[in-house]
Amino acid sequence: MKTVIILAVLLCAGHIIRAQNHPYEVKFSYQIESDLANEKITPSKAGLLYSLIGDYQNSNRCSDIPVSWGIDSLTLDNLNYKPALPLIVEQARHRSIVIISENHLKPQHRIFASEIIRELTKLGFSHLGLETFSNVSNSNMLLDSALSSRGYPLNSPITGTYTLEPQMAELVRNAIELDYILFAYERSEKIDGKDRDEIQADNIIRYIEDNPNSKIVIVCGFHHAIESDIRKRERFYWMAHYLKRKLGVDPLTIYQDNFTEKFIENEHVVLKQLCISEPSTFINQEEELVKISAHVDIEVVHPKTTYINRRPSWLYKDEDYKPVKVKLNRQAQNFPIIVSAYRTNETSAVPIDRIELKHKYDTKELVLKKGKYRIEVYDGANSEAYFTTVE
Repeated sequence: MKTVIILAVLLCAGHIIRAQNHPYEVKFSYQIESDLANEKITPSKAGLLYSLIGDYQNSNRCSDIPVSWGIDSLTLDNLNYKPALPLIVEQARHRSIVIISENHLKPQHRIFASEIIRELTKLGFSHLGLETFSNVSNSNMLLDSALSSRGYPLNSPITGTYTLEPQMAELVRNAIELDYILFAYERSEKIDGKDRDEIQADNIIRYIEDNPNSKIVIVCGFHHAIESDIRKRERFYWMAHYLKRKLGVDPLTIYQDNFTEKFIENEHVVLKQLCISEPSTFINQEEELVKISAHVDIEVVHPKTTYINRRPSWLYKDEDYKPVKVKLNRQAQNFPIIVSAYRTNETSAVPIDRIELKHKYDTKELVLKKGKYRIEVYDGANSEAYFTTVE
């Protein structure tokens, strides 16, 4: 009876279609909670799974890292703040390598990285390496060799791990539209005597040697962007350090997490004092960029997240993004459900947005740009879909 009721509702909403199979890796929140409680998954894995269903707060309550390398004890009283994007672009003008770090559980970092990547095309940057990309052993080539020609990431580890999250997938789509040449650099196998970060750096260097005179952007997680000689462990350093030392080129390193809200560890006190509406960075009284650490060149300060109908406001990237209600018969539908929004011209893709509705009174909405979409509804047993247009 349940399936018949769902079908009737979807027919009223538009053309009914058979949905794809259960999305790879996606779980309901109650399943994540159970697996975490029974130690079937780690907190960081739980955080990743929450991020795939658009649950930003629970994702970060599972796993976060503290403010790093003494930044929390800095006195910043004599510094001011200015929007970071134009300052980053200016600093990148005479560089050939830009490294952008992200917290894997904070999609606003991916949104800002996408903005940086777009602006860097004006300076001739045309190659993009992402830590998340799956690669072919010893060849430094994308395992998903059809990614650029297809135009979007697959909802599969063939493309990558973090590309399963909608905002990382959107970063990749945007890069392809900007004609970036994509490459993988993550370690595909262990090498005796070399740490993961050194192998990453070696892969990037090999790519640069194969593409001389190229200007490249690298997106990495957390501390891989550290270029100083601070040690990762007793014997090893971080990726940016190896790259700088071996290549003899000084990369522009951008770190996003020290001054982004924390959900477990104490966040930097500056976030409680600032009233900023966009990613910013530190300047002196002469409005010059200030490097406050020897470890990276630029520390980005992200505004504290505000919410619109329980969705982070940074999902509304510009005026083309709209809240979209899910068309369901909430009296008949069994909950919880997972709702995914796909572009109509994409097959087996990562969704543009995904949410979990836990009960019939859950009014959470999708956030979508103007365009045509296929909305898929999954209840753990059945999956159906309808088309909608966002105007």
